[in-house]
Amino acid sequence: MVVIIILFYLSLATIIGMVAWKLISLRGLKLSLVEGVEKELHGKLYETIHHAWHLFRGRVFARIRTLTLALFYTAAHEVLHFTELAGQKLKERHGKWFDMVKGKGVVRKKGAVSFFLRDVAEYKKSIKSEGQ
Repeated sequence: MVVIIILFYLSLATIIGMVAWKLISLRGLKLSLVEGVEKELHGKLYETIHHAWHLFRGRVFARIRTLTLALFYTAAHEVLHFTELAGQKLKERHGKWFDMVKGKGVVRKKGAVSFFLRDVAEYKKSIKSEGQ
């Protein structure tokens, strides 16, 4: 059954292809099946299609392009805003640690690490004061 259906569609495609090929060859020879009617309908059809295409391109493509650009810029703005907020959060969270390691901040916690960092900060201050 499947083979019969496949053969049917294959023969149908072949018939349609042969008819299309024959119409193209007649058009290439400037022959026509119905000369007067075809020229009139053909010209009006192409004018209508051409006009519809320009309307579609002018209205729809411009709106699609505008919408696409608006979506792109909105997405880019949101990504940049998120990146800025994440950077600020990171700076707030880890800024104190960086300052403590660099000896700029005050270490308030108790423990061995805080004593070490306090010593490093005092040592850096003494080096700076000796150099000036």
